[in-house]
Amino acid sequence: MKKTVNFVVKESITEALLRLMKKKNFDTISITEITALAGVSRISFYRNFESKEDVLIKHLYERAITSFTALHADTVRERLIGLFKVTDELGDVLDLLYLQGLSHLFLRYFAFVIGAKPEQSNEEAFRSSIMMGLCFGSLDEWIKRGRVESPEMMVDILQNTIRRCLDD
Repeated sequence: MKKTVNFVVKESITEALLRLMKKKNFDTISITEITALAGVSRISFYRNFESKEDVLIKHLYERAITSFTALHADTVRERLIGLFKVTDELGDVLDLLYLQGLSHLFLRYFAFVIGAKPEQSNEEAFRSSIMMGLCFGSLDEWIKRGRVESPEMMVDILQNTIRRCLDD
C-alpha cells in the first residue's frame, strides 16, 4: 500500500510541475506552487525529490526505462533505433524542456543512463563517454529540428558519419 501511495504522490508532483511549465517559466515556479497544485505537502516533495530538476530527470528515466525494456533490442543497431524511438516517445516532455531552455537536464539524464561510471575501467569509461557524446549530439540536434527524420534514418546518418570519420 505504501508503494502505491508514494507512486501517486510522485506522479501528482510530476504532473503538477509539467502543467505549471506549460504556463510559466521554470525558474519562477516554486516548490510551494507545485505541492499546492499536486495536493501534497512540501515534506512529501522532499521525501521523493531533491529539486524541480530532479522531478524532471526521474520522470524521463522512468518513462524511458519502461519503453526501452519493452523493445527487446539485441543488436547495436536495434538499440540505437530504440534510443531514437524512446526519445521520440518522450517528445512531449523534451519539447517542453527545450522550450524552457532546459536541454541540459536531458544531457544530465542521458549521462546518468549511458555515461561513464566510476566502477568502469578507463577503457570502458572512455567508450561509454564517446558513445554518450555521439548519441547525445545526434539526439539533441534531432530534437531541436523537430524529430522529422525516422529513428532508422537517424541511425543510418549516425553510422555513416562514424564510418566516414574512421576512414579519414
